[in-house]
Amino acid sequence: MSKFIASEPYILYVIVILLTCLDVALFPMGSPISDMAWMMAVSALIVLPVLVVRRFHPQDGGMLSLDFGRSDLGIALLILIVLAIPIAVGNHIVRTSIQGFAFSFEWSNYDRLGQPLWMEIPIQIFCIALPEEFFYRGYLQKTFLKRFEKWGRMAPVYAILMTSALFAFSHFPAGGSARLLTFFPGLLFGFLGWKTQKLIAPILCHAFCNLCMIVLNVHYL
Repeated sequence: MSKFIASEPYILYVIVILLTCLDVALFPMGSPISDMAWMMAVSALIVLPVLVVRRFHPQDGGMLSLDFGRSDLGIALLILIVLAIPIAVGNHIVRTSIQGFAFSFEWSNYDRLGQPLWMEIPIQIFCIALPEEFFYRGYLQKTFLKRFEKWGRMAPVYAILMTSALFAFSHFPAGGSARLLTFFPGLLFGFLGWKTQKLIAPILCHAFCNLCMIVLNVHYL
C-alpha cells in the first residue's frame, strides 16, 4: 500500500495517457466511438483523483477545491487582458515562421469549425479546461507541492515545472511535437493555481488560451 501511495500520481497520469493514446490510435477522429473514448479520458481526469484522495488522503480533500472568489475572477480577467496580444503574436510566429502556414483572414474561415464559434465557449470551459486543471493543478501539482516540501521555498517552482512538463507531454499523442509548447501556458496555469489556491483562475485562463487558438488558427492555411 505504501508503494502505491508513493507512486500514486504517476500511476494516475499513466492511466490518463493510455486512455488518450488508445483514443488516438484506435478510433477515427470525429466518430461516435472516438467521442465516447474521449469522454472516458476526460472523466478520468476528475474521477480518478477524487477516488484516490477520498481513499488515501481524506484529510486533503481541499486540494481539489473549486471554490470561487471575486478576487480570483479579477486576477483571471487581468491575466486574460495581458495575454491577448502576446498569444496572438507568438502564435503567428510559430504558425508562419516555424510551421510554414500563410495567414489569410476571411469570416468564412470559421465555417471550418463545423459549429458556431460561441458553442466552443462552454466546451472549452467545462469539457477541457475544468477537467484538465482539476487533474493537473488541483491534484498533481498539489501532490507534488507536498512531496517537495523539503525543498523549502523552491518547492512551488519544482511542483509547477514538473506538472507543466507532464501537462505538455499529455498533449503529444493527439497533436505531435508542436503541442509540447503547452508547457509554457502550463507554467502560467500552475502559478495561478499556486497563488490563488483555487482553480477558477487557471480554468478561465486555460479556456481563454484555447479559444484564442481556435479563433486564430482557422486563418492559417
